[in-house]
Amino acid sequence: MSVAPVEIRLGAEIVSQPYVLDAAAATAYGEGIESPRRRASRRSIHDNKDAARDAGFVAPIAAGEQTLAVIAQFLADNFGMRFVRGGRIEVALTRPVLFGDRLISHARVERIVGLDGERAELKIRVENQRGEEVLVGSASVRTREA
Repeated sequence: MSVAPVEIRLGAEIVSQPYVLDAAAATAYGEGIESPRRRASRRSIHDNKDAARDAGFVAPIAAGEQTLAVIAQFLADNFGMRFVRGGRIEVALTRPVLFGDRLISHARVERIVGLDGERAELKIRVENQRGEEVLVGSASVRTREA
C-alpha cells in the first residue's frame, strides 16, 4: 500500500501505471493460492497454450480472480486503510485477459455519501492495451482513516 493515500474529492480520477500480466505473473499468483492436490496435471486455459487455443483463445488467459486482484491492489495502494478497512467492491469481468496484456486500472470519485460525507463511491474499470474494458464496476471507500 502507498504511504500517502490520495485525496478524495468529487470528480477525482486516478489511473495506474500499466501492469503486464504475463505467464510469470500468472505462475507467481497461482503458486500463492492454496488448492487441493491433483492426482494428475490437467490442461487448463489458464496455463496451457493448446488448451487455450482449443477453447478459442489466442493465448492462455488469466484467472478471473487475478484480474480482480489487480483492481483490489490498485485501490489498496491509492486509498490505503480507507479501502482495506471497510471498503467495498462490486465488479463484472467483461473480457478475458490474455497473457501479455498490459492492464491499466482506473477509478473516478462519483459521489460523496453519508451523513458526514464518510464514504466515497467510485466507478472503477480495468482496460487492456487496446482500450478494451476487461473489468467494470463500483467501489466505495471511507473518506477518513478508520
